[in-house]
Amino acid sequence: MEKEKQFTVAENLIVMVEPNKEHEFLMTTAEVAKGFGISAATLRSHKHDHLDELIDGKHFITCVGKTNAGCESGNYIPNKQTLWTKRGIVRLGFFIKSERAKLFRDWAEDLVIFTSEQAVKAEQLSLWPEPEKRRHNRLTQERLVGILADVAKIDEKELRLSLIDKLVNNH
Repeated sequence: MEKEKQFTVAENLIVMVEPNKEHEFLMTTAEVAKGFGISAATLRSHKHDHLDELIDGKHFITCVGKTNAGCESGNYIPNKQTLWTKRGIVRLGFFIKSERAKLFRDWAEDLVIFTSEQAVKAEQLSLWPEPEKRRHNRLTQERLVGILADVAKIDEKELRLSLIDKLVNNH
């Protein structure tokens, strides 16, 4: 797996996940089994027993790679691997009943809900238009001269001086 990231599920349980654009992340059968506290063979058995509920492309993906492990000739042999999606981990949790499985299910579910909440927040933000930037009423020298000319027309001396002071000294 490329670019694996480590996630702490509990104090004594750390799993490795691979980021994925389509499914957000994928986990190997071995890592998922470790998370649930069962053997990889037991996990494969659950997959086989519940093929009607575990859908390829949704709950897991099957990839074929090549390996030369155990090949004395140095030739590569096909290696089929199942990678589990977050949805698959949650779905598997319906079939595995233990305290550790419950903990792992909760972790996966929290990731699903957190991601969904983030997506909803992002969608909500996209519904609201960006606030318009304030158009500051900047006084150019030309505008200030024009306003002062109008202020000069005011008969009341105190008001005229007060306005000039506010305009010129930015009070």
